[in-house]
Amino acid sequence: MFDTLKARNSPTAKCNAQILRFERQEKNTVSDRYIMPGSPCSSCSARSKAICAGLSDDEMDGFSRNIRTRLIKAGNSIYREFEKANYFYTVVSGEIRLANLLGDGRRQLTAFKSAGDLLGEHNGGIYQSDAEAVCDAVVCQIPIKILEKYTNEVPAMRVTLNTKMQNELCDLRHHAILLGRKTPIEKIATFLTARSENCEWSDDDKAEVVLTMGRSDIADFLGLTIETVSRTITKLKNMGLLLVPTSHSIVITDQACLKRLAENEQ
Repeated sequence: MFDTLKARNSPTAKCNAQILRFERQEKNTVSDRYIMPGSPCSSCSARSKAICAGLSDDEMDGFSRNIRTRLIKAGNSIYREFEKANYFYTVVSGEIRLANLLGDGRRQLTAFKSAGDLLGEHNGGIYQSDAEAVCDAVVCQIPIKILEKYTNEVPAMRVTLNTKMQNELCDLRHHAILLGRKTPIEKIATFLTARSENCEWSDDDKAEVVLTMGRSDIADFLGLTIETVSRTITKLKNMGLLLVPTSHSIVITDQACLKRLAENEQ
């Protein structure tokens, strides 16, 4: 860990390859990251998918007294890698990216988190990644000790947490396969297919995938360059599988073919 921190402060070695570097903000301003007035948890749109989904009304009343709601402006952090871990977070709305910064400034995104997802992976009391808002996002801030208390005392929350941990491990395994073995066209097809799972499909079998993130985020998530992402999307468009109305909107026009591409079945 200390070697990595030292490398971040040292000059980058000369390299013939073009490297996209990212710099972290030291702190967010008060207007970018602040505590919002709490609203009743019973009206929370993410509750059915969140860690607290299985709590009774009485249990939820006690749990809600210990949490705070925060608005995170786009591009700002919830927490940073190597910071002391004091809280878990549930995404209420918006989207959060988890990322790790290499010593030379390159970045690897490991996940995008949306409503109902749990954030706050830590080891030895230290956060293991950066958590940043892709767009304006709202999160619930849960003290670690409170979450531990409720998962120990309330079986329903313990079951929900175990399920989320299992899903997280499954997603990480699939992502490792994607990074290590798939071609660029398979990576983009896999990414869009996964994003379309929560979309509404029209009668003519089309679905609009809204991308809150830019091409650089997609590239860093899939282990590609921005240019490769753009070329591959254009290739899929020319194949008749996609329409690209805007840079943040992609319409899937042939779901079956896109899925076959994602699994290298054609």
